[in-house]
Amino acid sequence: MTQPTLSLVIPAYNEADTIGSLLTSLQTELDHIEEIIVVDNASTDETADIVEGFRPAIPQLKVISESRRGVVAARNAGFDLAKGDIIGRLDADARAKPGWAKATRTFFANADTSIGAGTGFFDQYDMPLQFLHKKLLSKAFDHARKNNGNVHSLFGANMAVRADTWKEIRPLLLEQDGIFDDLDITLCVNEVGKRSVVIPDMHISASGRRMLSDTKTYAKFTAYMPATLEARGMPAAAKRSWANVRTMRALHLIFWVPSRAWNPTTERYSLRHLFSKHKQRALPYATAHDA
Repeated sequence: MTQPTLSLVIPAYNEADTIGSLLTSLQTELDHIEEIIVVDNASTDETADIVEGFRPAIPQLKVISESRRGVVAARNAGFDLAKGDIIGRLDADARAKPGWAKATRTFFANADTSIGAGTGFFDQYDMPLQFLHKKLLSKAFDHARKNNGNVHSLFGANMAVRADTWKEIRPLLLEQDGIFDDLDITLCVNEVGKRSVVIPDMHISASGRRMLSDTKTYAKFTAYMPATLEARGMPAAAKRSWANVRTMRALHLIFWVPSRAWNPTTERYSLRHLFSKHKQRALPYATAHDA
């Protein structure tokens, strides 16, 4: 069976500290990636310069600019330009594990046409207590596998969509701040009669830096879930989703202190690190960037 071609889109806003590691990790995947599109979302740091520095090592690398701040605008700019049969997406602070691209292509080459999108497993390279993270995520993925592989939501940090499915859902997608854009994609895939599923061996390492957010910022982030459902005209589902929001907020409180105390460089806990200033991950929209 002919292998589908794969485009990869990476939205990036002020990711000078992380995007180099992602692009380095992708150098083992180049035989299976037709193009890598980095969308510089009006960064004010050296993100674009760092990406440009990888051009000699990654011939299929493209950098485009999207002046409208926000993950939705950046995602759309990259996905609309992509030429591959499959369009993958990784967060700029992720790191692809060996075989990521091949696993993605192989899966869609053999997947039923009812499958429009998929998502993969991830660990967190900069967070402690990974045995708990992996246990919780494995439980969720095991539940999905028992349900014909179907997932309730894709993970924006590690996902892929068929290009023809993207064209179908593109007019349906919300274009507004304050939503989970990966959940919106999943709902739109469902709306056109397709499924979003677990993709085996599509593994990455992601940053868990969202856990370093203060409680107010994290509460605002988690409220995007019911806001997405409300915006899609699903008030009953939005109301039910508040149970998930409360769980997410509780886990944030539980993990907040050990996460702040953990030094990912030394892989040790430190009181000094606990009380040092931590850079928070920006919320994914223009108003949040400007705040």
